Amino acid sequence: MLGFEIIGTGHYVPGRPVTNEDLSRVMDTDDEWIFKRSGIRQRHFAPEGSGCSDFALEASKRAIEAAHITPDDIDYVVFATMTPEYVFPGSGALLAHKLGLKGVPALDIRQQCAAMLFGLQIVDGLMKSGAARTVLFVGAEAHAGFMPWEDWEALDPASGKTATPEQRERANKHRALAILFGDGAGALLFRATDRDAGLRAMKLHTDGGAAKLLYVEAGGFRTRPTGSTTTSTSRSTSPRWTDASSSSSR
Repeated sequence: MLGFEIIGTGHYVPGRPVTNEDLSRVMDTDDEWIFKRSGIRQRHFAPEGSGCSDFALEASKRAIEAAHITPDDIDYVVFATMTPEYVFPGSGALLAHKLGLKGVPALDIRQQCAAMLFGLQIVDGLMKSGAARTVLFVGAEAHAGFMPWEDWEALDPASGKTATPEQRERANKHRALAILFGDGAGALLFRATDRDAGLRAMKLHTDGGAAKLLYVEAGGFRTRPTGSTTTSTSRSTSPRWTDASSSSSR
C-alpha cells in the first residue's frame, strides 16, 4: 500500500498582532496570567467581512509554492474548520474554487482541536485506497465573531479608547475562552509515496456525552430556522457557549 509524505507547508494570519496586554484593555486579565496558563503572547483577528477560506487560500498558495507544484497537481482537498463561512456549501468547496480547481473533491471536517488527527486518518485512507495522490489539507478558523467585546478599536492602544464598565463585565464572562482563540490558517500538501513513510497507527475516541461542557448553541437546526437565524451574524453578537471554567479568576 502507498504511504504519504509532506511536500509543502504554508500558513497565514490576518491583521495586526493583538497582544495579551491589548486584551487587558477590554477585560480583566494580563500577560503574565495568560502566558502562564496557555503559552500565548499574541493572536490575530480577521477584519470584518473576511472568512476562513480567505486565510486558507493564502496558506495554500504558500504551501503550493514550497512544494514546487501547481494547483492542477492537487486531486483532493480536506478542509478542517469549526467556523465556516456558511452552513453550506462547505469552505473546502470555496477554497477549491478560489484555487481554480475544477471537479476536485473537497471535503469539510469539523473536529475542532482534534482535526489534525482525524485529517491524517482521512489522508491515510485516501492514499492507501488510491483515491488520491496529492492532497491539500488545510486547517483555518475565523473566531473573531465569537469574541465577547463590542468595540474592536478599544483593543488598539493607538486609538486611545477603552472598554466601558458594562462592556468589560460582559467580556469577563467569557475571558477564560476568549484569550485562547484567534484567526488564521495552516496548509499541508501530502503526496503518495512508495517509500516507507506515512501514518503508522492511530487510535481515536469521541465522547458526545460531554457536549454541553463546551458548545456553541447558535447556527444549528434543533429549531426551525427563521429569517433571524439564517442571516449572517455580526461581531457584536454574544457567543452562545458554555464553559465550566469561565468563572475562574482573571
